[in-house]
Amino acid sequence: MLLRLLAVLSLVIASTGAGAAEKPSGVTGLYLTTRYPALTVRAGETTTIDLSLRNFNLPPQQLALSVPQLANGWKATVLGGGQPIESAIVAPDSEEKLQLRLEPPSGTGPGSYSFLVEAQGGGSTLKLPITVTIGQELPAKLKLTTNFPALRGTATTSFKFKVTVANDSGRDATINFSADAPKNFQVTFTEAYGTQQLTSIPIEAGKSKDIEAAVAIPRDTPAGEYKLALHAKSEAASADLDLSITIIGQARLALAGEGGRLSGDATAGQDSQLTVIAKNDGSEAARDIEFSATAPEGWKTNFDPKELPELDAGKSQSIKVTLTPAARAIAGDYQTTIRASSAGGLSESANFRISVLTSTVWGAVGIGVIAAALLVVVFAIARFGRR
Repeated sequence: MLLRLLAVLSLVIASTGAGAAEKPSGVTGLYLTTRYPALTVRAGETTTIDLSLRNFNLPPQQLALSVPQLANGWKATVLGGGQPIESAIVAPDSEEKLQLRLEPPSGTGPGSYSFLVEAQGGGSTLKLPITVTIGQELPAKLKLTTNFPALRGTATTSFKFKVTVANDSGRDATINFSADAPKNFQVTFTEAYGTQQLTSIPIEAGKSKDIEAAVAIPRDTPAGEYKLALHAKSEAASADLDLSITIIGQARLALAGEGGRLSGDATAGQDSQLTVIAKNDGSEAARDIEFSATAPEGWKTNFDPKELPELDAGKSQSIKVTLTPAARAIAGDYQTTIRASSAGGLSESANFRISVLTSTVWGAVGIGVIAAALLVVVFAIARFGRR
């Protein structure tokens, strides 16, 4: 008897915890309720319904739980704490939270299905009718949207489209991505703010996700407007999104010697000619091009022409460079940097190796000096040798 009293006291103390229900004024008894006794669900899905077993102003009650009325072919399970149960004890002025899990048979179509949950014990039988309606399934539908369907830049710009993919369907789906783009354009997909490339992504029914479509284009792409199309496809639906990229022309200068040579010869103190080929490899004309050089100390450089008003895309121009090494330059190899700068801050340079030879005049003078010295020696030997 003492043990039973202690057990009852334990249940009373537990009832004052988090599971206790507020006692309505003047209410006494046991109640089995749910917040949503009639609801609509999607076809083919298992449904879980929250139940509440309450005890107002009564001693602890043990109640047997069952589902005596069940729609044909359906399976019903009463859960407590996530586990299947057959009975529950509810303490005075407390609440036990339960769940009813309903699993439809395969192929269950639209319609209304009735169920009855019972709780029996303490001389009471509690009944809770529940109606589950399976509605018409939403047709499969995908949608692609972006805030910026047209981007603009040069051929070296990194083009990235932020795209939202919405699964406006009644079922979860795996969405596959592809793109139609001009030749040599490469389109890759990543999840927004991610780096891992992907070709598909799962999206829950009624949800959406953001992805990024990056477009890489060749550096020599001509200026103009280019059309692209993104495609999203699941097993039952598809969606398309038209995009465009406008390429702005860009000049790109290159410098080299004739035949691609980056070397030349020069003579100390004398003018030497070097031919430099200036080429515009870009997609727009380069304007106001000016040529300059960085040469060793004491050297002189002149250009013909010194400036080019314009160099069309894909065109080249020969530039005559006159190099004059210092008169006392020592024979050897020297570096001279030729530079081309145009409007818009565009600049290109190339390094040339210049091999310097000493002047033949100084060689002749040296030979003359040596010959004179030899004559003096011969004269001296001839005159003083007889003594």
